[in-house]
Amino acid sequence: MTRWALRPLVSGIGICLAFPGFSLFPLAWVTLAPYLQFLLETGSRRRILAGHLIFSSLYFGGVLYWIPRVLVEYGNLDWFTSALIFGLMILLLDLFLLPFSLLTHAVARRSAGIALWSVPGLWILTELLRNYYTVNGFPWALVGHTQFPYRWIVQVADLSGVYLISFLVLLGNAALVAALRYRNWRIPALFALCFAGANLYGWYRCHVWNPPPGAELRVALVQPDVGLFADGRHYAEKYFDDLPRHYRKAVEAGVDWVIFPEAQNPYLFTADSEFRAFWQRQVQASGVPLVMNVTSIERPPSTRYFNSAYLLEGGETVSYRYDKIHLVPFGEYVPMAEWLAFASPLVQEVGGFQPGQEYVLGRVSGVRFATLICFEGIFPELARDFVRNGAQILVNITNDTWYGTTAAPMQHFQFGAFRAIEQRRPLLRCANSGYSAHIDATGAVRSRTGLFEEGLLVDTVQSSSYRTVYSRVGEWINMFLAGLALLGLVFPRRRR
Repeated sequence: MTRWALRPLVSGIGICLAFPGFSLFPLAWVTLAPYLQFLLETGSRRRILAGHLIFSSLYFGGVLYWIPRVLVEYGNLDWFTSALIFGLMILLLDLFLLPFSLLTHAVARRSAGIALWSVPGLWILTELLRNYYTVNGFPWALVGHTQFPYRWIVQVADLSGVYLISFLVLLGNAALVAALRYRNWRIPALFALCFAGANLYGWYRCHVWNPPPGAELRVALVQPDVGLFADGRHYAEKYFDDLPRHYRKAVEAGVDWVIFPEAQNPYLFTADSEFRAFWQRQVQASGVPLVMNVTSIERPPSTRYFNSAYLLEGGETVSYRYDKIHLVPFGEYVPMAEWLAFASPLVQEVGGFQPGQEYVLGRVSGVRFATLICFEGIFPELARDFVRNGAQILVNITNDTWYGTTAAPMQHFQFGAFRAIEQRRPLLRCANSGYSAHIDATGAVRSRTGLFEEGLLVDTVQSSSYRTVYSRVGEWINMFLAGLALLGLVFPRRRR
């Protein structure tokens, strides 16, 4: 391999190792430096494009290595087709990161120093683009996600989301290049100041600050390990024997609320009167509210399916129904289906769902909660909109059985946990096969189950009505930082 390709190669492998799977999170603070130096010092645009392809393909391909297996095992596709779809997906993600490489290189042609100042803002610009403008959005594996184990630094997410942590990490890499390559000490001085301030802020949030007291609820999270494509007998045992047993056990433990995860369920709540009556009787007999994931069907004027969460409180009526707003592309629906007919096998088992339209809140013992169904847990703006509507607790029900024992369940768990920090809300994560957890308003994992363990997690959660800066201003701070970085394009050209 030619020497110019070594830097993108090293950075691509290094950033991949920083994510869950390997979780060498300190690497993120230094491993992007070789790629930044490559962008600043390479004159050929062709090499910039080739280097970008090497770096970004290793980055995204390494973190998302588990996708082809999911397509083969659960999408009924052969390995060749799965590899082709995976390759197209990686190319799409490469494309959304491309503005960072091209803009950094363009600014560097004017001034390497200005380019280094611009690097953090240009990076979060591409992360915002990936969140809001890929196929239905895909903010998986943002650089800031690597730092979840670093409890102090992640606390700044309540100011501007996980993107602000990405900004700090990129600033650290830019500072390293500035100091070692260009003997420029201004950027390292700024980074040192920001890094110290972020840690001091994090220490305060973790060890001094206490959220305003709210109502306490004793909650049970049920992890039933329901199979994905089992026979009717399996589902009958799960939904009429095992889950009722877990529910009664939770009731005996004196809980105020029981939550079931997202899971395969052949019983349509709105259409299957026997299934609906069975669970309404269970809840009515105990008086303990239950959140359950089911498929809703609406027929007139045409048949439509929704991935829904219901709150059962006994009686004939349902007090709360939330229809999943942010569906999984190629998992719950096929985008541009008329152009992508070859992908139809991916949804033959789960059907073509319709997205919900309303940010509906439920209420248990006077406490308002929001439900994020599976994939929705990785979107900062969804949790933010629910909190703006008054949510005091965030609930994430999910089915990660698809991922097997790969790194994906831990990735999904850690990426979603940032919603608790960003909004300063407790997050109750109930997963079919793990990881189920209670995550408090500082991101601390109060309790957690293992992977592919059937059981019950009981804990006490405290609601919160505290409003963070991020919940109030949204992406404006991130857009301001990205806008400052773009100013580097209009600076007069300087000698390198």
